[in-house]
Amino acid sequence: MAMNNRYFLAACILIVISTLSGVWLEKYMSLHMLVHIPMLFCIGILLAQSFNNNTFFLNTRVLLKKLNEQGVPGLLFFSLVGAFWMIPKALDSVLLSNWFLFAKYISCITAGVLLYFGWLRSHIVVRVFFTGMFCWMLAIAGMLYIDSPSRLCNFYLLDDQVWAGRGLVILAILLPSIWFAFEFKARNRISS
Repeated sequence: MAMNNRYFLAACILIVISTLSGVWLEKYMSLHMLVHIPMLFCIGILLAQSFNNNTFFLNTRVLLKKLNEQGVPGLLFFSLVGAFWMIPKALDSVLLSNWFLFAKYISCITAGVLLYFGWLRSHIVVRVFFTGMFCWMLAIAGMLYIDSPSRLCNFYLLDDQVWAGRGLVILAILLPSIWFAFEFKARNRISS
């Protein structure tokens, strides 16, 4: 139970940090895409971990398991939300509308929750597929941001767009490596 409380506390701290720093992080496309949005995904993952074994959230956990058969719906939802928030118009809309800002928080946190439960329920082949697909999407979006001769977002400078693109490409390279290291460590722990 203490471990679950730590996850919940960490999620609450991240919510406060993301809310207080959100205005500053949203000023720069690279920070918006590479720090703020992943921070919201992490909040969802931490919240999912906090109520994974908590009896208070038992009904939610049962519902999520029913809706997330074999993990595919949760991983698909995460991929679609991630793809949506890579669209330049979506990033611009966050700066124009509080409704879009609210939608960003809710969709990213929900995607983090569903990613956690989807990941736990999915087979290794499904994980490889979704990791590869998501990283491919990151790399393509990053290369488009880098190679575009004009600004894609109205509120962000071309230089910041290039930095965001570079960050997405680097993230596309790092994510499979990080996942493989965690998967390898988990498999070694199980076998020993």
